Amino acid sequence: MDKKYRELFALVAQTIANTAEQVMDLHKSNNEEKEFQTAETMRNDYLDLHDKLTTEDALTKVDFARLLVGAVIVTNNLENRIKNEQQALQGYRIDVLPKLDQINNETDPEKAVQLAEELFQIKSDEVSSN
Repeated sequence: MDKKYRELFALVAQTIANTAEQVMDLHKSNNEEKEFQTAETMRNDYLDLHDKLTTEDALTKVDFARLLVGAVIVTNNLENRIKNEQQALQGYRIDVLPKLDQINNETDPEKAVQLAEELFQIKSDEVSSN
């Protein structure tokens, strides 16, 4: 395995260890001891894997299985972030930009301000459906 893949997999292992730590905190605050211990084991396993990757120790089949699980988790998280970003972008394109353009095209400054007040209102029906 070359250095770039080791670096990539070390980042995956660190990311999953950090995620497991966040899950540990959640379980601790909810007094969920068994779940806390499971998350702690996961964190420790991924920290050990990270150490193996950064010290260039040989990896085992179990290590590659952990990398697979970690890569799937990272991939799913990236897909969710991309989806959320795309929704935000879509909101700007279909809602914010056209309204700002409409206001900007109004020649009467007072009407522009009044138009802004009208356009930038969230209707209670829209709020309850989201």
